[in-house]
Amino acid sequence: MNGTATVRSDAETAARLRLVVSRLARALRQHGAAGLTPSQLSALVSVEEFGPIRTSELATREAVGAPFATRVVASLEELGFVDRVDDPSDGRACLIEVTAAGRQTLEALWSERTAGLNGRIGRLSADQVALLDHALLVLEALARDPDQS
Repeated sequence: MNGTATVRSDAETAARLRLVVSRLARALRQHGAAGLTPSQLSALVSVEEFGPIRTSELATREAVGAPFATRVVASLEELGFVDRVDDPSDGRACLIEVTAAGRQTLEALWSERTAGLNGRIGRLSADQVALLDHALLVLEALARDPDQS
């Protein structure tokens, strides 16, 4: 196999992977969103993962402007999913943290989405599930931060 065929094959694999990941992500999103917009859900997940966190850091992690992050945080606060608390290292600033209601909402959402995906996996043959299990190792490697590999 020459170099050109390998590049084309890699490009085709990348295109197929992008398409199937997008379709699978869309199917998972259809299993409830807990009444949250995609921006709210993403921010809530980030606050849970990295919080307590400043709004400016959240904006950076979410790749949005500070005013937008402030609005998203305000909407999540209004829903009771996050709270603002004083930053112990800087009395002028506050941190955003997930509330118990926010954590409950995320747990319910992940359970619902996992159940939906489990149903799809349940329709696969045993051989397909075994292949999927092996493919997950590769997908997990692809998903890792390239600086940490």
